[in-house]
Amino acid sequence: MDSWTEPHWGSSALVVIDVQVDFVEGGGMPVDGTRAVVPELRRLVRAYREAGLPVVHVVRLYDGGDVDLVRRGAVAAGAPVVRPGSLGSQLLDELVPDGGAVLDPSLLVAGEVQELGPREVALWKPRWSAFHRTSLEELLRGWGVDTVVVAGCNFPNCPRATVVDASQRDLRVVVVPDATSQVTDEGLRQVASLGVAVTSTDDVVAAVESLAGLDPEGRAAPDAPHDVAQAEAVLAYWERVRFRARVGQLDVVTGKTVASAVPPPAWSFGDDPRLADELLALVVAGRKTATATALPEFDDTGERLPRPGELSILLDGAGRPRALIRTTRVETVPFGEVTAEFAAAEGEGDRSLASWREEHGAYFRRVLGADRFDQATPVVCERFELLDPVWSLERTITTP
Repeated sequence: MDSWTEPHWGSSALVVIDVQVDFVEGGGMPVDGTRAVVPELRRLVRAYREAGLPVVHVVRLYDGGDVDLVRRGAVAAGAPVVRPGSLGSQLLDELVPDGGAVLDPSLLVAGEVQELGPREVALWKPRWSAFHRTSLEELLRGWGVDTVVVAGCNFPNCPRATVVDASQRDLRVVVVPDATSQVTDEGLRQVASLGVAVTSTDDVVAAVESLAGLDPEGRAAPDAPHDVAQAEAVLAYWERVRFRARVGQLDVVTGKTVASAVPPPAWSFGDDPRLADELLALVVAGRKTATATALPEFDDTGERLPRPGELSILLDGAGRPRALIRTTRVETVPFGEVTAEFAAAEGEGDRSLASWREEHGAYFRRVLGADRFDQATPVVCERFELLDPVWSLERTITTP
């Protein structure tokens, strides 16, 4: 492993492939050895949930003609395998969030993502790779993920295809052989030659739990408070991306300066984790290039107003650093005078001024109180540019 391929656990996502009832022993199309890896899969899923890191369950649903050629005949003949809505198509109970989760076939086959829990989703793939004709890459980029941890069912087929496609997209890749069925030494050697990390469940869980401040039993570790862990994560992120902002380019000659060593302010959008994640995804996708804050919010917190040229590290809903931006323009105007052009730059909802006024009016009334907000309330309108991640500057996303 070198610095280009080593896993970044704090910006990783777990991708669990095809662990459905029909594919384990006793199902309609069993894959030998899949039941045996379920306990390790369960440990991986639990660790990622506890750490607040993304989990994606990628599934198969066979119906009609949109099926791999090798299985098309069997499906056309009525083979009862992962049929939409069937018991065999469901995720194993051991892997779903508490309270259970039933897959919605109409939603999934339409190409939509089904939310199963906080930062945990299901996604349908029509072929071997989890990236083929799916929104997986867009989903990962929106979360700020640069490392995928792949585990699940039948390594030579879907997990391997997914690993290759992830590598082709310049994602760092980890394969967990003791949590994946049908693994062979030769198969692992082949993917390792692509720069893929072959890592045990024990090592992955230990790495992820260390980020979450958990001990080996999954309990909060008293010597790893969240604020310390977050500060360390922000500093590590800054070390990695500061050259994107042209900060520290002379360090190799002069030594590290205070300006290059100290990270810029780190903050998240909105007032709850879900909103923070939603707005961050818009920024990373290149759709959101502006943000608005009521001036009284600055008065209440004692923070000074942003200034052009300043940098900020954006955090996700779990407080992890995901993006670096630079402020390009700041102006303060009454709420009722915010322009349609600015509303579109904020990138939220349908990007109309009417939608902007409705959503932001409700938000400002919530955080300020209805008696402190009206059409004359000053709003700080900030424009910014995305410096990191760089690979998504031209991407767009569609919101419902």
